[in-house]
Amino acid sequence: MAPVVQALAQANETDVRAMAHYLVALQPPRPAVDAQALVAQAAAQPALLPGPAQRLFTTACGACHHDGDGPPVLGLNQPLALNANLHSTRPDNLLRTIVEGLQRPAFPAIGHMPAFGQALDDRQLLELAAWMRQRFAPQQPPWADLPAAVARVRAASAHAPP
Repeated sequence: MAPVVQALAQANETDVRAMAHYLVALQPPRPAVDAQALVAQAAAQPALLPGPAQRLFTTACGACHHDGDGPPVLGLNQPLALNANLHSTRPDNLLRTIVEGLQRPAFPAIGHMPAFGQALDDRQLLELAAWMRQRFAPQQPPWADLPAAVARVRAASAHAPP
């Protein structure tokens, strides 16, 4: 996505607005999202019993992806309750972000995210994704067939250019 954003930075504002209007027109209508309500709902989740996925999140992800109660370590600290990947009908983008990291962010303020694909095995990856969905998007149903999604992302990542 970073190359697209960088290329669009060279386009004039009128052209960018026209492309944005066109792309929005292709999308089905969606209800408005109340960001504060999403964050509050995720924060109000009853405490989950600590388990391997929560410990994994706390140790691998928590320094940057806390609930806003710490410093922005490597970039923006947007609440994960607002992360579109966690609200998506498919887990692939979330899994791909965890496996490949974010090496070239679209905007410098977003910050860098390391790749965890070599550090996490498939079981850890699917447990982490399931836990994150439950914790940060509690109004969404669990993802169906996470093992297949992990396999898809691993296969795609193995063939992706460095």
